[in-house]
Amino acid sequence: MTVIRVATANTFDATVSRITQRSAELALTQEKLSAGKRVLRASDDPVAATLAERESNRLMRTEADQRALERSRSGLQQAESTLGQMGDVLARFKELLVQGGNASLSASDRRSVALEMRGLRDQLLNLANTQDTEGNALLGGLGTTSSSGRPFAEIFGTTPPPGASRVAFQGLAGQTAPTEVGLPNRVDGDFALMRNLSGDGTLTVQSTAGHVLVTGTSVTATPATNGNVFPFDATASSQGRYEVSVTSLAGPPQTLQLSVVRVDRNSPTPATPPMAPIDIGPAGPDGTINLSHRTFVFEGVQVTLNGQAAAGAAFVLQPSEPTNLFASLQRAIDALESPGLHPTGRTQELGRVHQEMESGQDRLLLVQGRVGELLRRSESIEGLLQDRSVAGQRELSSLTDLDMVKGISEFQTQQLGLQAALQSYAQVQRLSLFQFIA
Repeated sequence: MTVIRVATANTFDATVSRITQRSAELALTQEKLSAGKRVLRASDDPVAATLAERESNRLMRTEADQRALERSRSGLQQAESTLGQMGDVLARFKELLVQGGNASLSASDRRSVALEMRGLRDQLLNLANTQDTEGNALLGGLGTTSSSGRPFAEIFGTTPPPGASRVAFQGLAGQTAPTEVGLPNRVDGDFALMRNLSGDGTLTVQSTAGHVLVTGTSVTATPATNGNVFPFDATASSQGRYEVSVTSLAGPPQTLQLSVVRVDRNSPTPATPPMAPIDIGPAGPDGTINLSHRTFVFEGVQVTLNGQAAAGAAFVLQPSEPTNLFASLQRAIDALESPGLHPTGRTQELGRVHQEMESGQDRLLLVQGRVGELLRRSESIEGLLQDRSVAGQRELSSLTDLDMVKGISEFQTQQLGLQAALQSYAQVQRLSLFQFIA
């Protein structure tokens, strides 16, 4: 029979080891319960910890996309409000345009109207340079090239007429394309304000003399023989114009004719052979003919004339050219402030500005509608990002969150085990020979 001696010290050490182990397990379980997480460190579950780290990175990217979307939406909302204010300014300018064209106004009255027009033009320029809270130009396109950060600048120079001002776009034209989760936060101001055409978009009328008023133009055909290109094409080799004048054919009775001369802008020699004059009709005793919506056609160009036609009256038709909204407003101001301008010429110029403002307002409304569409898209993008965030949080929760019922049950079990270990330790501590001797 083998006798094995079990020392009291061995029992003591084993009991202390169990108590330490159970205390550590209880502390870990308590830490997980406090955090509500099953995985607190990679050693708890290496696979779940790796997947949770990847999901956390996705959630951070989603949160960054949400912040960028909110920033873009704020910029677009400010841009939409600015475009609306610009539309109000142009509407008021058109009211003054009609008021200034009243023939009964005196020179002082016209100057007063022009003064308010000038203030509206300056207000439009200030609105075009509106910046957001971060200092970015709302109508800066792809970015401004000016050190001031203002995309539109009024420039004074020696270009004719001397001392005249012009507004230039100092930036990169264009607009950032929207992405799946992002939107641009700036609008292409060059497209909104600087991409207009003079006149009606096809022809521009300039009155030079007399009381003939051109109230309508159109191009019904463009024969290859006329040497013109409609509308304006900067790459075309020939960009001609028509010089139209009223001439008198000796009578009696005196007959008025419409003489049309085509002149190539690159070669100011009249076209050959000359066009045949177009009869207007016999003149009255005062040598004039009252034109009321009389339409004339030559080389595919159709013009409607009004006013009093007399010998010497003349106007010029030429292809529309690129211009901008600020230049159109400035021409209206100059027409009202010029004391030597003929009333018919002033009316013709104001009518031209009215046409250009119509197309400019249409372009502005197009841009405003595009901004509204982007704002509506931001709502769907926001919903997409929120769904992604919820899905990511759900996945992260399934990987790392603790089942609280299971965790509490485990904690109570470990707490009971620790109490049993402590009681065992108390019993073992009493196992001493001295206890029995005493």
